Amino acid sequence: MRHALISFSLIAAAILLIASKFTLAVPSQDYSCLYASYFLVDKQAVNIQRERLVAFKLPRNTPYFAKGTRWIKKLVGMPGDHIVVNIDAVLVNGKAYKNNMNLLLMKIDATEAEVTKEFYLADDQYFLIGETPLSYDSRFWGTIQRSDMIGDAYAML
Repeated sequence: MRHALISFSLIAAAILLIASKFTLAVPSQDYSCLYASYFLVDKQAVNIQRERLVAFKLPRNTPYFAKGTRWIKKLVGMPGDHIVVNIDAVLVNGKAYKNNMNLLLMKIDATEAEVTKEFYLADDQYFLIGETPLSYDSRFWGTIQRSDMIGDAYAML
């Protein structure tokens, strides 16, 4: 009996430790913006690196999502980077992330002129994108700051 109690206590402690560090995230959007269905989010680590998945809280209200909505996107732009957004791609320091937004512009009733832009990221500004044509990302609602990040995200399936 004593060994069972010790085993149970160790298992419970391990589960609590894992639960406090990680969250399982399942996208709730009707149209997923990444090519994965499940994500593991490390709530205790944010390794700010280009092309990594990051879980974050949306920093502002948009016409479609409330401030604080939790999302996962790919971090592509970091402070000092030159960003060019056009209908076919996002260019970060000349590197193209192709993702034509015609379909999404029709769905949200927006024009190309509303999203075409060119700028440099200031200190503590990060630019995030999705992978699919229906990704509602930094091209539409802007940048996030380090304080908006929840943790690193890892695609599971």
